Amino acid sequence: MRRVVRAGALLEVLMSSVNLNRVPVELGWAVAKAYLERGLSTRDGFRVLVKACRLCEPEKTSKVLRGEKV
Repeated sequence: MRRVVRAGALLEVLMSSVNLNRVPVELGWAVAKAYLERGLSTRDGFRVLVKACRLCEPEKTSKVLRGEKV
């Protein structure tokens, strides 16, 4: 999967998570800033998105990064 597709899948994982309380506020704002300014498929935006997803949904994040369907 390309990074753009993975970023979209990770954003879906993050936004549908019931464990968002595990993501620090600062990291959440960093994801929002990356989304609005640079895009989540850039290297830095993708890195921030993956970090947030690993905190709230580690198993789903691993599946997406391996290219599997969630």
